[in-house]
Amino acid sequence: MSSDLIHLHQPLDPEFNQPPVLDPQTFRREPEVFQDIRIRPFTPVVGGIVEGFQLNEGEQVSDAVREFLYQALLKYGFLSFVPGSVNASTFEHFSHLFGSPRFAGNPQAPRTGSGEMNAIDSSRKKTRTNYIWHIDQAYRPNPQKFTALHAVKAPGFGGETIFTDATAAYRLLDPTLAAWLDTLNIINNGDQMGLISMSYPEAELLFEARQKTPPLQVPLVRVHPETGVKQLFPCELYAQRVLGLPRIVSDHVLHIVFEYLRSPEVLAQYYWQDGATLIWDNRIVHHRGVFNYGGQERVLHRAVID
Repeated sequence: MSSDLIHLHQPLDPEFNQPPVLDPQTFRREPEVFQDIRIRPFTPVVGGIVEGFQLNEGEQVSDAVREFLYQALLKYGFLSFVPGSVNASTFEHFSHLFGSPRFAGNPQAPRTGSGEMNAIDSSRKKTRTNYIWHIDQAYRPNPQKFTALHAVKAPGFGGETIFTDATAAYRLLDPTLAAWLDTLNIINNGDQMGLISMSYPEAELLFEARQKTPPLQVPLVRVHPETGVKQLFPCELYAQRVLGLPRIVSDHVLHIVFEYLRSPEVLAQYYWQDGATLIWDNRIVHHRGVFNYGGQERVLHRAVID
């Protein structure tokens, strides 16, 4: 019998012949406690639920608590604060706990008042690009570190936000594939799916917006500047093409990356409630909304945080 036939009859090595899985040792199962604050894992892979934190108007938060929440955000990717922890009047104060908020709205998502927050109101915002997988403002040279949302009015059902842990998705890659992707660059374009064109219907404003946001070369794999962890950076809303590859090959590479980002193992689906507050790290997760709430009212206040 030939050696080739003998090889065919040998048992398959499961680790070699199956796609990689996440190391169960990295899963989070137990809550973390600091003073009166408790953080429970939202899923074993991504997200945390913060309980026991209360931000009242005019109240100062200790540096120790701020550092605990900041480090938890870097660890979990997003933090969900239970309804009542933060309200509409303390939301901007809340955003300052994690950095410096800046206004980043547009005519579809205007400023909420005299501060830096902007509103995402279903009665006014008619563009639907937020229902496409994205990292906030990934078409800018310096996209924000964090994004926070406060639910002024949540739908009775539907309207959830889905997150994918793009750092965990990178860990699903075969090492040889990961090493090749590490070498590639992509073009991010803010108008790839029409975000800029639909946000600025007036020709003069549209021209100005496009001048401010030209197509941008970025790495396909981005390294988190604080943790050193790698993230799959291309998102469906902005990724235009992979540099140095033929068009069809570029499309296939992006489809492969998107498939890993959609893996159920690295996803979390967040259901909004009135008064809930959520903050996430754009350098860890991608996200998208779900338009399944019909004509119900959905009003969120947003903070973009550097």
